[in-house]
Amino acid sequence: MKKLLPLLFFLFASYLAEAQSEKEFQIRVGMGFAGYGTETKTTVNTPFGDFSNTETDGAVTFHFPMEFRYGFNKKFNVGADFKIGSYLYEPDSGDGKSNAFIAIGPAVEYAIVSKERFRWYAGLGINYCSLVLQETEEYTNDEYIWTYGGAGFKLNSGVMVIFGEHFGLNFNMGWDSHNFKLKNYELNGKDVSLDNFEAELKVRGLDFGIGGMYIF
Repeated sequence: MKKLLPLLFFLFASYLAEAQSEKEFQIRVGMGFAGYGTETKTTVNTPFGDFSNTETDGAVTFHFPMEFRYGFNKKFNVGADFKIGSYLYEPDSGDGKSNAFIAIGPAVEYAIVSKERFRWYAGLGINYCSLVLQETEEYTNDEYIWTYGGAGFKLNSGVMVIFGEHFGLNFNMGWDSHNFKLKNYELNGKDVSLDNFEAELKVRGLDFGIGGMYIF
């Protein structure tokens, strides 16, 4: 027992030293796009009952992601994701319209394969996303602004190719989803009451991204 305890202590100290040496911090930036199926549901509340309408469609986004990761070792890391972008309009339907979204939230990743110059990982993230839609009526010049907000979920996988000690490339794709609710509606700069009106927007689809990374 007297010989076993020092041996166990030595092994544990060696493990801590190795784990400490494997810690790293990553900053990733890039660009991406996503294709979604959308479902919009509007509900009007009246004294005679609620009247709802549901429509389905598709949408494409272009965005710029920024990701921060703290790696406890080369297998497991946690961090935060930030993404800013917009939904793209069809060429003949975008006049007088604009939009922008911002998403932010925590994420975790596990490296299925972890080599010195190559990693294949799987990740999971949740976020809160704010979406603002703006439209100006061509003939009356009335300006409408809808502000949506809601939770999101992403399940993704990707690969990292590392050059030297600090730089690399990051490629990923994943399943992305958001559940939006209408939070505010403005007409010509004045808030319109939502007491008798509700709107929900659900988007589901594939997200693709490519970018650079810095490790230190």
